[in-house]
Amino acid sequence: MKKAITLSQYQGNIIRALRSLKLQDHELQAPGSMQVLIEIEAAPCNPSDLAFIQGGYNVKKSLPAIPGFEGSGRVIKTGDHPDARGLADKRVSFFTQADGTGSWGTHTLAEASDCIVLLDDMPFEQAACFSVNPFTAYAMVELARQKKSKSLIQNAAGGQVARFVQQLAGKEGIEVINIVRKPEHKELLANEGFTHILCSTDENFAEDLSSLAQQLNARLAFDAVGGDQSGFILKAMPDDSSLFLYGALAARTLSEIPATDVIFRKKHISGFNMNEWKLQLSEDNFQEISSYLQQQFIDKSLETRIQGIFKLDDYGQALMQYIRNMSGGKIILRP
Repeated sequence: MKKAITLSQYQGNIIRALRSLKLQDHELQAPGSMQVLIEIEAAPCNPSDLAFIQGGYNVKKSLPAIPGFEGSGRVIKTGDHPDARGLADKRVSFFTQADGTGSWGTHTLAEASDCIVLLDDMPFEQAACFSVNPFTAYAMVELARQKKSKSLIQNAAGGQVARFVQQLAGKEGIEVINIVRKPEHKELLANEGFTHILCSTDENFAEDLSSLAQQLNARLAFDAVGGDQSGFILKAMPDDSSLFLYGALAARTLSEIPATDVIFRKKHISGFNMNEWKLQLSEDNFQEISSYLQQQFIDKSLETRIQGIFKLDDYGQALMQYIRNMSGGKIILRP
């Protein structure tokens, strides 16, 4: 048997969604040919997890469902495919979205292709948050490098992906214009050594953004927010600029898009999906990137900010703390 936090009903209201969660016993499932059974060591709560339990994420599982899309642990049983058997007894970071799976528990199933073998010194708590955000940031900075961009714009700059982008871009000599939505976040990032920090609620935000974007020739932007901020950013950028949307924290639609800029000033909007980027990589290339990023975590050049580690039994307290202070860092559930 395994224990897992279980969602019985999708609820649009986050408090009702939390109340619908229960810690329950489930039968352990045998892995399929390409799957592995993982004994979970750590699992984070991400914004996508909250959207999922509210029924607002692009993935919906059959109910009752187990939340949690990523985590870390040890492979204790494998399917019969060679790719799965090769993960036997390995420490892994994993990502899974299929029915019957979820990281908020003691065990889960994952496809062998969705597991990343960990280096010996990679901590489980950091590995739990490894399979998505660091690769997303790496891919975006790599895109900037390929485009020979010396500067870029990013919003949600207080978030973890943005922090990784700032650190990785610095290694490439790429300047970053950081947009936050609260004055206290601006002060926080400044204390961490960030530069070019703008607050979207400031009275002169649009003018300041345009001035800085023109000054630094920032023709690349990564947008995690959506809504009218997409339009404000695109309008501020020089001609022949591109905005890549990779999240929708503020709204499911984009607005304030300057039509004449798109038509006459060669400005573009595209989506960015880390999973699609990953599919374009060879296995050797992905392993090389994974080892590089893991070493950055081992050396503490990169680090996911963790505000609290909670036992699985204390999930209610853990999730409420995260909702109240998402900018304070991840919360980690440990069975």
